[in-house]
Amino acid sequence: MRTCDILKVLMYPLGIISVISSCSIKVADIKIMENFLFSNFTNHVWKTVKYNKFPPIKGFQVLSNTDQQTVFGWRGVKPIVANTARIGVRPGMTVCFSDTGEVQFLDNNPAKMFLTYRNEKTGQTHEQNQWVLYTDYANLVILYACESVLADGSCDPDNSYIWILSKKTSLTEEEAKLAQVTANSVCIQTLNTLSHKDPCPEPSL
Repeated sequence: MRTCDILKVLMYPLGIISVISSCSIKVADIKIMENFLFSNFTNHVWKTVKYNKFPPIKGFQVLSNTDQQTVFGWRGVKPIVANTARIGVRPGMTVCFSDTGEVQFLDNNPAKMFLTYRNEKTGQTHEQNQWVLYTDYANLVILYACESVLADGSCDPDNSYIWILSKKTSLTEEEAKLAQVTANSVCIQTLNTLSHKDPCPEPSL
């Protein structure tokens, strides 16, 4: 179960009240979207608008990321995903990077996506979870990944990820609030914003 303990420390000499919060939730208790329809989610380009961080990619050093776009779809009967991103490969130099991966549904649940990419340049395979916490299918998607579960069943904070996707490059005030509340529910407090400056071509399947 999720617990958020608020500890108030009275610092009498300074007259300051310091509030420290700790948050934990077991990965098994994280609520994913019920009755998620993968087909309703496909063939639209989704732009990553907010995120806490991006997972490392084996064989590829990423210094920065200013644009990321994703499309899900089908290759025959197999679900697939394609991305494009503008990434920094060295100071002052960015390139458009694209990759395509396969999608598996863990526990036979389409909301629990497991993505497998193969980097054609390095031969390395990159895998990651992307669980659907929320989508309205129209303009907002909230994806989550825990890549390392601790002994108590909670997610290692260093390996906990969230991505807020939209068909636009910004969120409404209501969407931004929902994104933050959802991030907080999985113990992620800080969300960064992608600028989408100098965007790459849209991904295609």
